[in-house]
Amino acid sequence: MRVVAENLTIGYKSPLLSNINFMLSAPAFIQVIGPNGVGKTTLFKTIAGLIRPLGGRVLINGVDVSGQPSLAGRYVGYVPQLTTNSVSSFPISLWEFLQYGLELVGSNLVGVDDKIANALEFVGIPRELWYKDVRKLSGGQRQKVLIARAVLRGASILLLDEPLSNLDLTSRTQIVQLLTNLSKERLVIVSMHDPTLFLKHSKTIILLGYGKYFIGDPQDIMKLDVLKDVYGESITSVERCQHILDLH
Repeated sequence: MRVVAENLTIGYKSPLLSNINFMLSAPAFIQVIGPNGVGKTTLFKTIAGLIRPLGGRVLINGVDVSGQPSLAGRYVGYVPQLTTNSVSSFPISLWEFLQYGLELVGSNLVGVDDKIANALEFVGIPRELWYKDVRKLSGGQRQKVLIARAVLRGASILLLDEPLSNLDLTSRTQIVQLLTNLSKERLVIVSMHDPTLFLKHSKTIILLGYGKYFIGDPQDIMKLDVLKDVYGESITSVERCQHILDLH
């Protein structure tokens, strides 16, 4: 599985970033980092076909999916940033939420119960919660449900926008382990404010700045001069370790 950006320009009415070029191949864990407002979420939505690029194109396995969510959705599972209503704002059980998600995309429902059970076991949701109202789940549990939905749909590429935001330390540790396990067979791309927790698992880091971007191995991107070019004085160095002073 491979994602290619060709001379990609992303944004809405005006460009946020222009002439983006990269090729990402599975299996791998990729981090996208950068300050607020530089285009991390916009890049994810463009890859997922939810936003049409202002220029260039997105190819998945050689197929142009630019601005075509139904086509991109054959390959991509997009997990938005976790909010109170990012799973459901109305009464629905966890099990029903996943089943409805499969029906919505027209998936083959043969053996659907086994598929849902396997997905929930994979992400570590205990059986006693399978029929609980999703609105009553903890933040970590809701994040696992969203990941289970993407896995259940058979996505080979997972895009996760700030998957550790609003989670406690225990939930963060569980999500880190879950996503690193998924990256052994899939292309997992996450946006982060602090890359530290995923750093040792990351094959590539994409650093987005205001009108600029850098892409490369973690040791090349996590250099003081490269980070300061984007973050300015929000970067500090302690015993040759770089720290991003970002409170999000």
